[in-house]
Amino acid sequence: MKQIFILLTVLFLAGCSSTTMQSSWKAPGATYTKEQFKKVMVVALFKDETTRRIAEDKIAAKNPAFRTSYMNLGPDQQNMDEASFKAFVKKEGYDGVLTLHLVDIQNSTSYVPGTYQGGYYGWYGMNYGGFYSPGYYQQDKNYIVETNVFSVSQDKLLWSGVTSTLNPVDINRTIDEIWDAVITRMKREKFIVMEK
Repeated sequence: MKQIFILLTVLFLAGCSSTTMQSSWKAPGATYTKEQFKKVMVVALFKDETTRRIAEDKIAAKNPAFRTSYMNLGPDQQNMDEASFKAFVKKEGYDGVLTLHLVDIQNSTSYVPGTYQGGYYGWYGMNYGGFYSPGYYQQDKNYIVETNVFSVSQDKLLWSGVTSTLNPVDINRTIDEIWDAVITRMKREKFIVMEK
């Protein structure tokens, strides 16, 4: 019975989003429309190459205007300085650059309280058909990711947002959660202009 309860708890927590929007900033008057951004390079600034490619593929699949950096930057362009990169995206006809950057991994400890099962009388213990699962401490990891949208023609940052993801277990799901949080905030701030 106890194992079933723990399994149900894990499944419930797995269904909950662990990503929250921490902060965001928008340049005054800045907007994102399909007309302005017909070709956007997606750059995931993660040290692990596999994670980088998965993240870029996931984001690029969400908008036909998006292109992955790993598919469009050859070996010669991988380590460009800022001026060379700006010249490259302009020459290649990009309207924007969207970056995801893992800023920090914050470690913390949290206490998970114990639980009682067996109805309101469960706190009496096993004699009344309930049981007690003791509380415990767990180590948590918060992944802080910054998402930025740059305009190539204006040569400036238009929007920036920071998300926090608690104990991610799957990169695909984590990227989806980050994207959902970012898009929700962009719409709320009227950065994304919806078609009528």
